[in-house]
Amino acid sequence: MTPHNNPSGVPESVNLTGTPIVRKERIMANYYATVRTNYFHVKSPDEFKKMLMDVEGEDSVLLFEETDENGQPIFGFGCCGTIYGIPKGEDEETDYDFFIEKLQACVADDDAVIILEAGYEKLRYVIATALVVTSSDTFFVSAEDVAIEKAREMLKNDKWDTCCEY
Repeated sequence: MTPHNNPSGVPESVNLTGTPIVRKERIMANYYATVRTNYFHVKSPDEFKKMLMDVEGEDSVLLFEETDENGQPIFGFGCCGTIYGIPKGEDEETDYDFFIEKLQACVADDDAVIILEAGYEKLRYVIATALVVTSSDTFFVSAEDVAIEKAREMLKNDKWDTCCEY
């Protein structure tokens, strides 16, 4: 389906039968996300739980606690919505980077937290991301970036690109 422009300047697209569809207006929609981590070890369970109590999100941030095969506690957390972060001070707004710094201080040196987020805004866009957090580093990856890179590889065309948002 190739986007077209009609004489009025209102964007059109074509449906599966080839009939033009005129979009009258772009209506804002809400972004809906779900966030969940893997299970991971922490340096101090009490400090981690205390830190997590300060985390703010679109909904409650839930704590999951299990034990590993050696009887050691492992933790995970999730939210039915976006995680906003932790306020840096009493009267300050939440800060996601500050939350990640606090999380890095809690995660065991030989383990990693993988924060998975999946979300959508109607059909405008759909995302899936992962943020890997260790005590010393972070790494972000999106499913869209991975898929585009794989398509380039499969097509043997490193300049190939596409738009995944409508």
